[in-house]
Amino acid sequence: MMTNNDKSLIQQLIRAGKFWVVEDFMPEYNMLKSKEIIEQMGNKWCCHPDNAVKRLDVPLPILVEPKYKVLKKK
Repeated sequence: MMTNNDKSLIQQLIRAGKFWVVEDFMPEYNMLKSKEIIEQMGNKWCCHPDNAVKRLDVPLPILVEPKYKVLKKK
């Protein structure tokens, strides 16, 4: 688990251009940042269960004949 001090240190190293030092911390840091952002957004993020596609109780009937006819070229 990263503390606020760890996050601050990583941000300082990135600003200083020392990316090779923080390569081991980046996956964990990115995961924590994304979780924080998702928590802040609540149910506004696209993959939230509240935003799942609602299924119909009764499926729509399959159309046998098309509604529109295509005109053939002469």
